[in-house]
Amino acid sequence: MELVSTHPEAPQKGTLAFNASEEKESSWMQLLSIETGGIQRVTDDERQVNTTKFWNACTFWLSANMAIATLNTGVLGGSMGLSFWDSFIVILIVNLFSDLLPAWTAAFGLTGLRMTTFSRYSFGYWGNLLVVVFSMIATTGWNAINSISGAVVLNAVSDGKCPTWAGVIIICMAVWLICLLGITWIHHLDSIIWIPMLVVWCVAAGTGAKHFTTADVKKFATYEDHAAAILSFMAVIFSFSISWVNCAADYNVRMPVDTPRWKIFGATYVGIFVPSVLVQSLGAALYTGTISGVGWQPAYHKAGVGGLLKMALEPAGGFGKFLMVLGALSAVPNNIPNNYSFALHAQNFGPWALRIPRIILVTLGFIAAVIVGCCAAVYFHDTLQTFLSVIGYWTVIHITVVAIEHVFFRHSLAGYDLDAWDNPGRLPFGWAAIGSFLGGFVGAALGMKVAWYVGPVAGIVGSGANLGHELTFGICAVMFTGLRWLERRCSGR
Repeated sequence: MELVSTHPEAPQKGTLAFNASEEKESSWMQLLSIETGGIQRVTDDERQVNTTKFWNACTFWLSANMAIATLNTGVLGGSMGLSFWDSFIVILIVNLFSDLLPAWTAAFGLTGLRMTTFSRYSFGYWGNLLVVVFSMIATTGWNAINSISGAVVLNAVSDGKCPTWAGVIIICMAVWLICLLGITWIHHLDSIIWIPMLVVWCVAAGTGAKHFTTADVKKFATYEDHAAAILSFMAVIFSFSISWVNCAADYNVRMPVDTPRWKIFGATYVGIFVPSVLVQSLGAALYTGTISGVGWQPAYHKAGVGGLLKMALEPAGGFGKFLMVLGALSAVPNNIPNNYSFALHAQNFGPWALRIPRIILVTLGFIAAVIVGCCAAVYFHDTLQTFLSVIGYWTVIHITVVAIEHVFFRHSLAGYDLDAWDNPGRLPFGWAAIGSFLGGFVGAALGMKVAWYVGPVAGIVGSGANLGHELTFGICAVMFTGLRWLERRCSGR
């Protein structure tokens, strides 16, 4: 706190010392390119210097998705009983369409606002607190889940000498250090870090190929059971793809203001689609090794995806073990969006949250991820499927509300008063979004299928099919369109 001078022309010594210390701290942080800002809108003038390039939108997502968690998601198709070709078709088709959503929201970063803050224009200033809370839960959960995916590989390559909980801490610590540095360092690292990860997956595909098979993993009792498994795997892939919706805009706020939106869209789409399809397909192929490969099934039961990767890379000897370590560390760039955006989500709680330094909030996100990750590791397989589904329902609500507001009520970016982002009096309250949020989760409850619950609609198809996303979207879209029209008519906002 500054000392108040009794003479307007003679500031006290304490004030001078404080300002000098603050300037010194700011100068060395600028020298190291450490990010100091928060969710404040990056203005057009500020984006004339220290800008990022549109291809950073591609390399950032290449690094984030060329990851062990992506591999693990592809493995889930086989664990549901699907053959390689069934899994591959689902992976290709679902990614082809679902990856359009985070690519579309990524372009909102050109407003200079992060995605959780931009959502205030559709959810309202107060209704947006739902976005804040669920986005923080989602990023913490993903941080934990992705860390476990890497930790089980470290456990496998060390023959159990590195416990899963220790691997979670190692990965979360690396993510935390990078996120402390901020967006400039993140873009520099992600411009190259995807390359060694691509090498890992290419070698694993080559050395493990002789054990891959297109034979049926499981004989389904009925066609309905087969259809249910396909629908449930579609839900898993869809949830993985759209998980980036809540933060995709955050990494483009320093793009030059005249950057065409189609460039951001295209770069982001390629950055998500290409690694997702390649690595998830490899995961589906690795699971088929449990059918024909000697020792593959016990390895999978013992160490999950880590066991499968170990069996695939075994012919490479010591080099294969080195590649396994790299594969485990792919969880680091995969988790950077989660830990970094956690702090930005938290600053949307209100003016008081803006005063908390980003570094402190990043640290809180790191601590939360370590605690959740160490606990969730015990029941990882069921945790992964359940988490992917539940968070997917919330993300469907988020993107549905933002999309309808933009397309039907705002029509274009010109329809937004971008200077009103922190003024409750110039933003909607959010009654329409709150109502549609509740309606969306009713749809999710009717159609969800997770390890511990099968909704009444989901149970209609075979042994249970995850139809929660479709019902969530349908109910949320109808309710928000009607309620938002009424809200605008009554309040004028």
